[in-house]
Amino acid sequence: MSLSRRAALSFLAAAFALPAHAEGGAIYWPVVTDHPRWDVISAQPSCVNLRCFSAPRPVSQLDNPRRHHAGVDLFAHAGDAVIAIEAGRVIDFYPFLRARTGEMSYALLIAHAGYVANYGEVRDPPLVSVGDEVAAGQRIARISDTAQLHFETYAPGSARNRSWPHGAPQPAGVIDPTERLRDLAQRGTRVLP
Repeated sequence: MSLSRRAALSFLAAAFALPAHAEGGAIYWPVVTDHPRWDVISAQPSCVNLRCFSAPRPVSQLDNPRRHHAGVDLFAHAGDAVIAIEAGRVIDFYPFLRARTGEMSYALLIAHAGYVANYGEVRDPPLVSVGDEVAAGQRIARISDTAQLHFETYAPGSARNRSWPHGAPQPAGVIDPTERLRDLAQRGTRVLP
């Protein structure tokens, strides 16, 4: 089997597999919040306020006019703590989305076992630095004025989040985080404020 065929099959297996967790490792819900809708995980076909994976997004920036939502937004309060859902390594931190208040929110990418997670719409400065190893349940950031955590998952090796234009197929390496979040809501440890 060719290397490119093996890589494609490996990607497909990862994209459609049930959530994988580090062997014997603890798993955590990613937001420390008392928000009454903390466990709402919007999914197709009935998204709550278009917060689900692949939902159409309105014009948000002139350079990115219409796109699909590449993640799931989780309810929280501005300032709530964000924690690592599993052990991993911080691979990037960069500007992500400006809140209606004018505050810039950031993407915090962490490589976990078998996937990369974008803990998006968090405040600067984060509580970790690029290159840091993080433990499951470790506080890594705070929720920005968007009052939500934008959670995305990608294939291993991803180094940035990806935009998904309307009319285009789902980009390679973008993985729907819905099932992983449902698993965390059921089996993960929820830390309260």
